[in-house]
Amino acid sequence: MKVLTYKKFSGLHIVCKKCNRHIEVSQTPYKGCNHPLDRQKYKAVLKANGGRKTRDLRSLDYDEAIKELLEFKNELSNPFKLITPTPIVEVKPELLTECVMMYSDWLENIDVPKHQRVVRSKGYVKSTIRYVLNFTDFLQANKVNLNTFKIYDLTDAIVGKYYEYLEPLCKSPSTHNHNVKAMKNFNSFLIDKKGYLIPNYFKDINLQYENANPISVNDADFIKLLDAISDVDSVHTFKTGERKNMYRPYTRDAIELVAFTGMRIEESMILKYSDIVLGSDGRIEHLIGTDLKFDRAHNWNNSKEPKKVLIPCTKELEALLIRLNYKENLGADKYLIAGDEKILRKTIADQLSDSFTFFRNKAGIENKFTLKCLRKSFLTKLHIKTGFLQSMGYQKSEKVTLGNYIDKVEVVREVNRQGFSYF
Repeated sequence: MKVLTYKKFSGLHIVCKKCNRHIEVSQTPYKGCNHPLDRQKYKAVLKANGGRKTRDLRSLDYDEAIKELLEFKNELSNPFKLITPTPIVEVKPELLTECVMMYSDWLENIDVPKHQRVVRSKGYVKSTIRYVLNFTDFLQANKVNLNTFKIYDLTDAIVGKYYEYLEPLCKSPSTHNHNVKAMKNFNSFLIDKKGYLIPNYFKDINLQYENANPISVNDADFIKLLDAISDVDSVHTFKTGERKNMYRPYTRDAIELVAFTGMRIEESMILKYSDIVLGSDGRIEHLIGTDLKFDRAHNWNNSKEPKKVLIPCTKELEALLIRLNYKENLGADKYLIAGDEKILRKTIADQLSDSFTFFRNKAGIENKFTLKCLRKSFLTKLHIKTGFLQSMGYQKSEKVTLGNYIDKVEVVREVNRQGFSYF
């Protein structure tokens, strides 16, 4: 694999913008990176004020990149210069592929003023750019030369053909809408943020209707799944031939914690013993959870207190906490799940989701619900049995809760069980 010219220089690296891996170590693909030369950039990584500062360098020429790195180093040592800086005239790339790379940098807050930065997860950035690259794949499939295709070459006819191209490609309205939204946002970025004088052809594409149909997990299937969780026959063989043990000592406890708290998977995995609150009688009154999704959207700069959710303690949750020895660990800054293991919470959440699907299949359950459905199950039960769902703070609005989390079939069944009568 070809890489940019590299000679060892303090602070200088080459990074692949496709997979974010450093690749200057050798001329062979490093850590699985085999992306083309046009995805590579020089990157400065320097230490300043006790921290680590990075910047993607503009030039693809080694000598020019060194100059940029030294200028960056000088900026870090002199953050407030008393001389009037020479205005930098921004050069607007015209090639579509270069505009996509510029958009990727913007999403990652590269060279974006601090007050304009928005914290986005790596998963969001990666998926967004993947949707945009679906459009470039479409162009290539239609014999368009991406080495010459400019953003100004975009037409209504091309967008119309892309819309037709998406219809058989996308298996659900949600996937279709993700692709369209990504292109809408990409074009809006070029027009609103970078000042390109181009029409936003994508703004007129109507999104497909997404019919939310929340599915909960019935009690019998849930118990059947829990009974299937063990270290016996727990190895899954993937299509690639890779074998992976889907069982961990904490798998069952973690799945029950998701079910009995009604929190999202990652939110459940960050619950600690210190989040347990006792009542005046010394028994567990509630747990204090954190709404990560809300905070990432509305409190990305951590300027406010995190949004908290008071989790009611059911008899099932109390039994689980007793099994987790909460009395011996009460008040400890230690995770309820895998508290002694050095592993990222996000990694545990992803691992748990895969394990849930594996043991669901092992239990022979035909209903293809996922781990996320346990949140819908909890909120549906809370809604049916107490009527206090909205006041508990699990979602920001009643519309979102009722439209996306309540299993209407279960509501109807409960109405029937209560003997509802017209007269």
